[in-house]
Amino acid sequence: MASIATLRDLSEALVESAKQENKLDKITSDVEDFFAVISSTAELKNVLGSSTYDLKEREAVTRDIASKRGYDPLTTNFLALVLELDKFKSLLNSEQTFVQKLRKASGKIKAEVIMATTPSEEDLSKVKAKLTQVMGREVDVTAKVDPAIIGGVIAKVEDKVFDGSIKTQLERIRGVLSHS
Repeated sequence: MASIATLRDLSEALVESAKQENKLDKITSDVEDFFAVISSTAELKNVLGSSTYDLKEREAVTRDIASKRGYDPLTTNFLALVLELDKFKSLLNSEQTFVQKLRKASGKIKAEVIMATTPSEEDLSKVKAKLTQVMGREVDVTAKVDPAIIGGVIAKVEDKVFDGSIKTQLERIRGVLSHS
């Protein structure tokens, strides 16, 4: 099926439909999960992105994933339309931009917080509150542990990195001392 619809047109239609149905959070979650599933299996990415396989087979695979993962019908139909209009490779290539567009529409952004030890819920709440204040929007925080940072916090929010780790502070001091 030939179409002049672009991926941008499709994504804007998805965002508008999700807004109208008050499903932006669910659709965003579904899309993030779909990208995670696709990224975890190279073979699956190749099958869905290849016109060698019949469109109906690729749509069936996508609908099967959507069904098993509990995606909203809006997400499922969007993914089927992306396949039908041969925009799947474009979707994969614009994953970060596409997900950011959905998050922005929902008013939320995602942050990865790196700490030297497993943070308590209280620590995560404090970090989330501070990031929400700094960014001016609600921030969903996921935590990662990296003992190499020694202490402090590194927060990655969209295209920004806030590095308050002890390791980085020590490296700065070392740099100043070596240039003196």
